[in-house]
Amino acid sequence: MSITIKQNPFKDQLLTFFKDGYLFASRQRSKAGLPADSHCPVTINALGGKATIIRGEDAVDFFYDESIIKRDGAMPSLVQGPLFGEGAVHTLDGEAHKVRKAAMVAMAYEDTRVDAFREYVEEEMKAVIERWKTKPGNVYDDVAVAYGRAAFRWAGVPASDEELNKRATQMSHLLDTFGEVKQNVLAWIDRKKLDKWAEALIEGVRSGATTVDADSVVQHMADLRDENGELVSAKLAGIELQNLTRPTVAVSRFAAFAAVALVQNPDWAQKVKAEVEENGGRLINLPIATAFAQETRRVYPFVPMLPGFVTKDAEVSGCPVQKGQRVLMDILGTHTSPKVWENPSEFNPQRFLDIEDYEQVKGFLPQGGGSVQDGHRCPGEKIAVAALSSTIAALSADNVIIAQEADDTTFSMTQLLTRPSTGVRVSVA
Repeated sequence: MSITIKQNPFKDQLLTFFKDGYLFASRQRSKAGLPADSHCPVTINALGGKATIIRGEDAVDFFYDESIIKRDGAMPSLVQGPLFGEGAVHTLDGEAHKVRKAAMVAMAYEDTRVDAFREYVEEEMKAVIERWKTKPGNVYDDVAVAYGRAAFRWAGVPASDEELNKRATQMSHLLDTFGEVKQNVLAWIDRKKLDKWAEALIEGVRSGATTVDADSVVQHMADLRDENGELVSAKLAGIELQNLTRPTVAVSRFAAFAAVALVQNPDWAQKVKAEVEENGGRLINLPIATAFAQETRRVYPFVPMLPGFVTKDAEVSGCPVQKGQRVLMDILGTHTSPKVWENPSEFNPQRFLDIEDYEQVKGFLPQGGGSVQDGHRCPGEKIAVAALSSTIAALSADNVIIAQEADDTTFSMTQLLTRPSTGVRVSVA
């Protein structure tokens, strides 16, 4: 059964969510009198109606069952608009989602395209290391630009270095304004600028004024069609082009956390360093660095919860839910549940060294769960892991000096989205 918290029926918990941040779900469970490890659903007043918070492996099966859950309209517009864009694949259901998702999977999930991205991100990370030799920086900001540049080059975006840097910075800023209600207007301004830029690029490709490689991501997005075979608008094609590049920029937040984890787990840092040396200094295709990246994505907070609407009366973890009701998938709660992970508070990359296919780990949801091809799992996850593991490999070198002051290694669990306030300062000797 579900626990319904007695609340003022006129009080919506959305503002409480922004105040409590990543602690919201656990605090709601505590208010319901549930033990910390409980997977019992909790129903609250949120987003204009009843919302049930769910977590655990049974909840994953439920939330990613498209016969039960739909996404359209579930996420508040103040979040969805700046991050994903109007009409983006994340908001679709049914045949429309199937067709759009197939187009995105063909670009971001195929191994040959992922391998091409690895080369770009390695090159950009080595360039960052070189710049840090003369001018110290911080992991979050500098790696965000490196990731953006790698993603744009991988996609075949024709632009100057200055333009690539500018767009990567704007995409990074969208994340920094997430959860900051007062700064939401700034996020919308950046979104409008990015939409205008991407739309113009698509229009240029379609008209022939801009020439790109025939098999590039840009060209394929310019040719993007809907479930009826109709060419989508240039604006929507530009939005989806961003959705194939912006998520890579977002990985810089995990890069900052990975820097903290390297400082706090020197034994694993040494293992990564030795692996890089054995690999001839290359920053790609490194199992230990990849396992370190996966554990970083599990342990450190990024997406707190994901919303969906129930399309028919159903049951989750013994709790009845009604058609039209909103459910909130507790990502962090699932990643930290002792019923899903052994010693979940321990940072231990070894748990991923023993896993051949992390997509089959039901309780691992940093970029969604379920099937990449047929569900709502992000098709760019392999690219995200490639970017993060390359950065971990680069940061493990002896001459890389990661700051260890309190504001470099700590972060607020009530801030959305959180990260160390300095971005984790770094220099290269």
